[in-house]
Amino acid sequence: MKNKEKIKRLSMAALSFCFMLAIAGYINYKYNPEREKDLGQTVYVNSNSDEVDIYKEENLEEDKITSFRNDRDNMYSELANNYSEIINNENSSEETITEYQQKLSALIEEKNQVLMVENIIKSKGVEDIVIVLTNSQKANVIVKAEEITESLAAQIMQTIVDQLNIDVNNITIENVNM
Repeated sequence: MKNKEKIKRLSMAALSFCFMLAIAGYINYKYNPEREKDLGQTVYVNSNSDEVDIYKEENLEEDKITSFRNDRDNMYSELANNYSEIINNENSSEETITEYQQKLSALIEEKNQVLMVENIIKSKGVEDIVIVLTNSQKANVIVKAEEITESLAAQIMQTIVDQLNIDVNNITIENVNM
């Protein structure tokens, strides 16, 4: 009986160690800024120049919008997956399942509202826009427009206040020049 218990404990310790090692490896991979320092570099094989141009200036601004949009969409996807895993876990209680079904519904509704607001703002003469909501009821807005006039900024803010119930003081707008 003692040997079986020892084997169980050793197995659990080994499994815990492997799990912690996997998490540490993932965190190291995910949050290592050096990993992506050369991402996007282009090297011309037949070029006479050894110079490497990572991005041209006009692509930097567009990539900023794309990057924010991708980050936001990934955040929504990860949250939805986490909620779905809890909902589908056979060990979850009915109360937990109900709670996370409500959270998943709220998340989907929030994502749809943000996309709708982006489309409304695009209809006001903005070429592209990304709205990223934070947990602290703030909205970070990246806009691609020739110019953000006071009138356009006011329209953007008013639309966000009306549609997303964000306080006007918690909205930041950044223009990405074309």
